[in-house]
Amino acid sequence: MISYLKTNTLSSTSMNQVLIFVGLALISGFGLSFGIHSLLVGHDQTFGTSREVPWGILVSPYVFFACLSTGLCIVSSLGQVFGIDTFRPIVPRTVFLALITMATGLMCITLELESPWRVGFYALLSPHQSSNIWWKTTIYSLYLIFMLFNFMSLALKKKKRAKIFAIIALVTVTMGNLNMNSDMELLGARGFWSENYMPLYFLSLSTLTGCAAILLFSWLGKVFGGQILNIEDHRALKSTGKLFMVLLLGILYFTGVKVMGGFFPQFTKNPEAMSLLVQGGFALNFWIGEVALAVLIPLGLILVTRGTNSNILAIAGFSCLLGVFVLFYDLVIVGQLIPHYYQYNVVDLPKYYTYNPSLHEIMITTGAIFFFLAAFVLGEILFKKTYSS
Repeated sequence: MISYLKTNTLSSTSMNQVLIFVGLALISGFGLSFGIHSLLVGHDQTFGTSREVPWGILVSPYVFFACLSTGLCIVSSLGQVFGIDTFRPIVPRTVFLALITMATGLMCITLELESPWRVGFYALLSPHQSSNIWWKTTIYSLYLIFMLFNFMSLALKKKKRAKIFAIIALVTVTMGNLNMNSDMELLGARGFWSENYMPLYFLSLSTLTGCAAILLFSWLGKVFGGQILNIEDHRALKSTGKLFMVLLLGILYFTGVKVMGGFFPQFTKNPEAMSLLVQGGFALNFWIGEVALAVLIPLGLILVTRGTNSNILAIAGFSCLLGVFVLFYDLVIVGQLIPHYYQYNVVDLPKYYTYNPSLHEIMITTGAIFFFLAAFVLGEILFKKTYSS
């Protein structure tokens, strides 16, 4: 049987953990300070967006972390909602990860807005039930609250109450995820958001990233705490790895659909954008990020090791998360680069619009990522007993 191994220098390890958290928090604060500066001087002065390309890189981490939180919620529900015993050991950490990923995503979209305070103010005083954005804001805010109560119930050993909040959170976030493409295609449907397979694609991609995050951060949590996996954790991660492999095969199919759309216009509703992605200026992003890092490398690592090595599973999870982040960047940006009315041969209309992330946008994105990492480390420091119960 594999048992926990703890270091003999608990005091120094604890101090190192605190120093790591402080370092991550400082980097996060420095990056997010660029967001505060943007709110003060105006996004037109600090962002690389324009009238033609109104959504920049900050929308990418919002979609990434929102989908990641959805996937984590789905996988955690396998243990606490559907009662699959194999997944129970990873439930507390997974719920906490779902909580902080959604908080990070909402923070990204808040700093992307030029007047974010209007969202909360008018969402309460003048709700617009026919607005997709209002529904998405409301759904994700409620989901964040339900996940907070879920984690608190787990920490207090109130498993029945935790299950109730988990069910509500699962239904809520699934509704938001299945309708995400309806929000994005409001931008003129110039991207890939209006493809018929998008709802299923988003749900599969979310669950895939959830599995990848569990494989990576469960391993990091044990390394951070100076422990190795016990037999129950090892079994849970092995099962997560199997689910991860199945989802990789599913995403491989959707990636093949993109490739077909990129080379054969009749297979897609957005041939210009798909061609730009697959064989145009974003081809490097697509083939290295979306194909290699997100799918082929993780799938190859799992097949070679048969999904039994937790270290390799963690590497596969990291590769997948990195590739999916590139995927969401492409998904947000590429479609916007196709000019409106391009089919009418308008005089002086460029073939493609251009967008380059500004320093402020890059630093805010970096700050958000380090905010998530700092929150993860803080959770490992504060909730060791909850994770190991």
